[in-house]
Amino acid sequence: MRKFAVVGLTLLLLTSSAALAGPPAGTWVTGARMGLFTNSQHDVKFQNGSSQVTLFAHRTNFYLEGFVDYYFTSYLAAVANVGTYSKGDIRYDGYVAGYGNASFLGSASIYPIQLGLRVSPFTNQLPLKMMPYAEAGGALVIGKETVAGAYYDPYLGQFTDGTLNSETDWTWWAGGGTEIPLSPKIQIDVMGKYLDNQFTGDIAGIHDYAGFQVSVGVAFHYLK
Repeated sequence: MRKFAVVGLTLLLLTSSAALAGPPAGTWVTGARMGLFTNSQHDVKFQNGSSQVTLFAHRTNFYLEGFVDYYFTSYLAAVANVGTYSKGDIRYDGYVAGYGNASFLGSASIYPIQLGLRVSPFTNQLPLKMMPYAEAGGALVIGKETVAGAYYDPYLGQFTDGTLNSETDWTWWAGGGTEIPLSPKIQIDVMGKYLDNQFTGDIAGIHDYAGFQVSVGVAFHYLK
C-alpha cells in the first residue's frame, strides 16, 4: 500500500512539474507594450524666471515600453524595461527684448529605465494556458522639460533654444500580469505596474510623477 502511495505521489509531482514548466533556462524574451500611464497631477501654472509657464497635461497619458527578459530557471527571470510618455504640452509666455511679449511651446517627457526580477509560479496550468507573473525592482527615471522654439534664460535675460530642465530619480517599481501563448515563441503580454517617482526638483512645475501603468504587448521567446 505504501509503495502505491509513493508511486502516486511521484506521478503527481511529475505531472505538477510538467504543468508548471515555463520557458527553459536560458530563454531570452524581447517585446514591446503600449498602454496608459496615470497619475494625479495635471494642468499647472508656474513661474520660470520672468516667464509664465503653463503645463496642459492630462491625468492619463499614452505609454510605450520595450523590454528584454532572461530566464535563469523556468520560474525566475531578470527583466529590463525602458519606457517613455509625455506628460503634456508646455506654453511659455514672457517678454523678449526687442520683440515684446512672446509665447513658445514645449513638452514634459518622462523616461523610466527599470531592472528587476520576474517570478512565474503558475505557468501553463490556467485557462488559455495563461502564464501569470509578478515582478519588481529598481528604476532610474529621467524627466525632461523641453521647448520646440525657445525658453527664457533668467541669467542671459533672453529666450534660448534647448532643454529647459531635467531631473533624475532612483526609485522602485512593482507589478504583475500574464502572458497568453499564441505559439511556442509568440505571446500576448498583459500587465499592470506601479512606479514610485518623486523628483527632487520639478518637471514643468510637478515633482510627483508616481502612478500606474496598464499595457498590452507582444513578447517573442527565443527558446534555448
